[in-house]
Amino acid sequence: MGQVLPLNNTMEVHSMIIYYDNRFDTINFGIQHLKNALKQKGIYFSERPLSTFVPNVKEKCLVASFTPIGEQPEDLKPGGFRITIEGNIVYLTATDHKGIMYGLLDIAETVKYYGVDRIQNKLENPFLEIRGIKFNLPFGPFDWGDPYEKCIQACLDKNFWKEYIDFLALNRYNCLSLWSENPFHMMFRLEKYPETCPYSDSELEKYKDLFKFIFGYAQKRGIDVYLITWNIRIEKFVAKGLGLPEELGDMLEQQFSVAYDARNRIPNNSREFWAVRQAQPVIKDYFKECIKTLVMTYQDLKGIGTNCAEEMVGTPEERQNWVIEAYLEGIKESGRDIPFIMRTNMGNGKVAKKFMDIYPSERKYISWKYSNAHMYSSTHPQFEKLWEAWEGVNMDEVNVLYTVRNDDYNTFRCGDPDFLIEYIKGMKKPYVRGFYWGSDGYLWAEDFQHVDFKHKEWKYDFQKHWYQFELLGRLTYNPDLSQDIWINKFKERFAQWGEEMFYLMKAASRIIPAVNRLFWINYDFEWHPESLLAVEGFKTVIDFMNGKPMPDIGTVGIREFVEACIKGETVQGETPENILDILRESAEYLSEKIESLENSIPRDYLGGELLCTLLDLKAWKELGTYYYLKFKAAMNLVRYEYNGDENLKADAIDNLESAVRAWENLSYIWSTHYMPYKMARVKLLFGYPYYIDDVKRDIELAKLVKPRN
Repeated sequence: MGQVLPLNNTMEVHSMIIYYDNRFDTINFGIQHLKNALKQKGIYFSERPLSTFVPNVKEKCLVASFTPIGEQPEDLKPGGFRITIEGNIVYLTATDHKGIMYGLLDIAETVKYYGVDRIQNKLENPFLEIRGIKFNLPFGPFDWGDPYEKCIQACLDKNFWKEYIDFLALNRYNCLSLWSENPFHMMFRLEKYPETCPYSDSELEKYKDLFKFIFGYAQKRGIDVYLITWNIRIEKFVAKGLGLPEELGDMLEQQFSVAYDARNRIPNNSREFWAVRQAQPVIKDYFKECIKTLVMTYQDLKGIGTNCAEEMVGTPEERQNWVIEAYLEGIKESGRDIPFIMRTNMGNGKVAKKFMDIYPSERKYISWKYSNAHMYSSTHPQFEKLWEAWEGVNMDEVNVLYTVRNDDYNTFRCGDPDFLIEYIKGMKKPYVRGFYWGSDGYLWAEDFQHVDFKHKEWKYDFQKHWYQFELLGRLTYNPDLSQDIWINKFKERFAQWGEEMFYLMKAASRIIPAVNRLFWINYDFEWHPESLLAVEGFKTVIDFMNGKPMPDIGTVGIREFVEACIKGETVQGETPENILDILRESAEYLSEKIESLENSIPRDYLGGELLCTLLDLKAWKELGTYYYLKFKAAMNLVRYEYNGDENLKADAIDNLESAVRAWENLSYIWSTHYMPYKMARVKLLFGYPYYIDDVKRDIELAKLVKPRN
């Protein structure tokens, strides 16, 4: 670990003159953060127009300017910056205003943590060109549940968007993708189909004003906003406004009111509705009019996207033809050149490439789910190869954006820069232009989970989960960022206990990736590892006995491992025993260090974010212990099935009895500051105490396991 300078280091007081062009909101944003850092250090500064700068000044000064037109250096890319020190002058140069903003933020951070004298020569270019967020809007949502229902008011508030967008810009994000099944009725009233908008003129103007603010404010922070839809989904009132039966409207409620089959597929009766809806010419024309009106009405909207799936029928080619006739024709009629994202779920890269070949813009991207629903698993997921994502595609002719899904961490804080650095570097491929990350079943807007009492010092959930957001934004801009930055951020929040808290968080964040590698299920409605819940209920020890590892990453499953050991075969790769070691070591480290840390903190200081984070870390310790014991029990039971050794079965039952105590401890810790909520996707109530009976049931299930003949 490199040397970390304390936040309160003494230094000689300097004065500084700042020369810059104040015509750009992005640059002004960076300047404001620099001024705040200088004030914090007690450094006097003055601001002057860039045009007044004279190179022979004697005072310490910063000069922020663009590289001259026609003199663009090859080593300086869009969004990148160069810092050059010449005597008392700090030159900050970039090819664009975003690069200037990022350079100013970098200098501000250096001043804040280390002082003016530590500003050094450097060149930084974005590691990934597009660094984005996947944000499921709670209006026209993909699903329902508290994450959407309890975030509606926050997402209708401009103050939320201002704080959120500022936060994203500060952490080097430059893309915000907003996802909604069908938001169009909130964005305009169609001349051709006016009855599809249910709002009065005054109500509609409020919504339009909100969207214009979001798109416009994001532009002021160097962030491009994309609107992503689930193409053919409509509300009941839209169907009625088109002169169709309401039953052809939103099918979401009907989907989840019936049981899934053994493969978690949507029942056929729903698919029959989809086919009828897809065949209606008026619905296709409605979408064409919506797309045309959307891109003509909102000039600050920088891109759109959809897919040829989600409640559609037919072959991928047939579904994509519908998208061509609705979306592509609408864009052509608008006359606007606008970027497009074509998703590949339920389709493939070859079909998406055909769409891109006829799409009339140079800026177009194919999106691929990089880790399915679980980014916190392997740092090198192999689904592109396993599912032949790009078979028949000339990868020199495509631009790919990865959809990175975190449907793992929704409650407790997490963050491991080592894991994310390797994960992010694994995304760097010649055809990849960037990524956006988020969740399908959760929304980090209003913090509806936390009890509203004295140690809650934040309003929004992204503020509570600041570390995860900052890691992903900053490291996709520069994955070689020094670990010292994160330690200093922890010190800023947690004073002299910050460095220890940093390492505790790293240990806690090893648990879920290890679990997902050994017990892999692709999608969020099938598996939420923070809770052990799925649409069919709580995952049992029998599920763990028969679980499969994450495919093609070198992790060996429990049953495969036991069978190999019985045969005397050498097992290559990451074994269940390796996973057990990770879980045990993480839990033991957390147990030991949390206790000693708590003993060092005065009682009257232990509050606010420090207390809340410590409670999260305690919860991780118990959840890690629970997983360790449950996996160990599963392996003992599989071994018992093969050799009939009753001692193994007894050990498994002992493991599960100890797991009950870990779950009870976890339930108590959670209940001291969190509230239950209705989960989206898995459709169950989140809250550890409510599943104690399921945890105890594992003991009875273990007793029923019999040896194989």
